[in-house]
Amino acid sequence: MDGPAISVEDLHLSYGSGWLRPRLAALRGVTLALGAGEIVAVLGPNGSGKSTLFKVLAGILDPETGRARVLGRDPRAPGLVTQVGYQPEGALPYPHHTALDLLLHMAHHLGVPPAAARTQAATLLARVGLASAAGRRVAALSTGMARRLGFAVALLGTPRVLLLDEPTAGLDPLGSLLVMDALRSLAAEGVAILLASHQLEEVEQTCARVILLHEGRVQAEGTLDALLGTGDDLMVFRGLDAGGLARIRDTAAAAGGAVVREGRERAHLFALFRRLAREDA
Repeated sequence: MDGPAISVEDLHLSYGSGWLRPRLAALRGVTLALGAGEIVAVLGPNGSGKSTLFKVLAGILDPETGRARVLGRDPRAPGLVTQVGYQPEGALPYPHHTALDLLLHMAHHLGVPPAAARTQAATLLARVGLASAAGRRVAALSTGMARRLGFAVALLGTPRVLLLDEPTAGLDPLGSLLVMDALRSLAAEGVAILLASHQLEEVEQTCARVILLHEGRVQAEGTLDALLGTGDDLMVFRGLDAGGLARIRDTAAAAGGAVVREGRERAHLFALFRRLAREDA
């Protein structure tokens, strides 16, 4: 397919009707696009329009004006059902199903043949760290386990686009790492991923671009370097003693610059959890 995997042009959508309940504008002229292999985050406070945008792209809501396209087609096109994975907010359906049965049930709705569905379900349960919980009822899963199962549901079929609304909400650090590593692998395979998240550190570790929504409008969009860059240049040194560092300060001053900040370089906490997970493996 030529063109973006997801494109939205001047999208408007409002809720409510009647003279006692004036319409509430949820999306006000939203325009965005992302291509295959991109991971893009939609950020914004509660009520900014994130979930509404995802429901439009998943074919659940129709915009009032504007246009949305997923893989070049209307989001409601039946042919997209196996190519677009959607993880909404909220609880999973069918709470009395086991984790395995839920995946098999959803795979059946996607038209996946039974034998292939069983193979894919087992693979996905392992991928999200729930192989040992395959026989547990959905209602008995912890919040984090249920969220990982919802992520597995979104991966059923052959998705080329993923719409993930708060995929790591309620996850512990290792669960978050598992999901983020899966997103990187999927993007490397060419899957376009649009996600909403309040976990800003995860966004910085995973996403190439971010889109900031506020009151239904795009307030900012771009790469993290473009949006967060301070204009300062960064140099990291290793193996210098105090005298060597002092000479660097003197050199910077002689060139008209200054050392803004000094300290010991350190990794982030996710790096620690990732190392511990690899050691356990």
